[in-house]
Amino acid sequence: MNKSQLLGFRLRNFRSFYGDQAIDFRGANGTRKVTAIYGPNSGGKSNLAKAMSYLHFVITNSNNANLFELPQEPFLLKQGSETLPSSFEIEFTQSGKHLIYGFTATKKQVLHEYLKEFTGSKARPNSTRKIFDRKKTQLTTLSKYGFTQALLDDTRNTALLITRAREGNKEYVNAVFDFLKQFNILAGELDETMGFSLKVLDESSEGSNDRHDAVLELLKSADLWIRDFAIEKTKVPSEILEMVPFNDDFKKQLSANMHSSIKTVHAVRDSDQKLIGERMLEMGTHESTGTRKFFGLAAPILDTLANGKVLYIDEFESYLHQDMCQFLVSLFKSENNKNGAQLIINTHDTALMGSELLDREDIFFIEKNAAEESVITPLSGKSVRAGESFEKRYREGIYGAKPHIEVDE
Repeated sequence: MNKSQLLGFRLRNFRSFYGDQAIDFRGANGTRKVTAIYGPNSGGKSNLAKAMSYLHFVITNSNNANLFELPQEPFLLKQGSETLPSSFEIEFTQSGKHLIYGFTATKKQVLHEYLKEFTGSKARPNSTRKIFDRKKTQLTTLSKYGFTQALLDDTRNTALLITRAREGNKEYVNAVFDFLKQFNILAGELDETMGFSLKVLDESSEGSNDRHDAVLELLKSADLWIRDFAIEKTKVPSEILEMVPFNDDFKKQLSANMHSSIKTVHAVRDSDQKLIGERMLEMGTHESTGTRKFFGLAAPILDTLANGKVLYIDEFESYLHQDMCQFLVSLFKSENNKNGAQLIINTHDTALMGSELLDREDIFFIEKNAAEESVITPLSGKSVRAGESFEKRYREGIYGAKPHIEVDE
């Protein structure tokens, strides 16, 4: 297995982030298996997830012929900030390599782009070498890895060299893209989590029911009364297609696509509570919002654990009971997480702080300063006493990063 680990992320001038901000996913004993990010509403937690999604999108799509401008989203509350470039950097391991990739760009031009590899020894643990370093139209590179000046000359100003080099199928390019395949970001909304879960189940369904059985076991462990589930694929009925005002080509495309629905199986009992059969129910109609959210997270979480991936979930606790949240986090903290899978969550669930699941180094805060700029701070950077209750002191406002609510008396 090519182990993937997210080690760090840095950004500047993106949405609510203005100055340089960074988050490190390493702890005293190596890469953390769980990172919990707290903060008030509008503090910037979701914007951190969006920044990572943006990096993912641009690396994957910047060479698209239809992408004439980079979709930059600069900080807008500082004079002149909308004309400044945005910067992103990600540090990770993949395929035995320890890499740092980053770029700085405006909508119209990539100003700087680089890929570095750590080559450190015990004597020089932080030493690196440049795989390539692009400054506008000039390139410094180890050309044997496929990053050449000729390739850069053939790359649009708004395209990343790493995206353009993807066609060459070189090892360092592959390492970046392989890591992106192992790093999934979910906004936490029901439609997205359910769609992602169905995608994972579809990908694992060929010739094996292992993932179905694992999801079912997780549902049973969570005591959701579900005895089994099935995914049914159906086509759009022809009578519906005839009613919609689309052209024939689009109707043919719709007709060819299969649409999935989820059925859950529940027990049926007689008046004496004796089991007499089973009934299938429609997930979207008969199951609670919390059950649908849990199901939507089940397959991505199990896939992440099984393959040593990285999963970032925004609005993690929405619709879920606190015990459910602790149960899901415990899967990553367990000794059974032998592949080093990572879970990153944006959350308001302070009960997680009060549990024994989160250590001091697992907790980060994001809040805005007086200039409405989002700032990232680790709990380990606060004045934390040994043995203190993180949840109690956070709710008391000792650590900051919580709403300031004024109530008129």
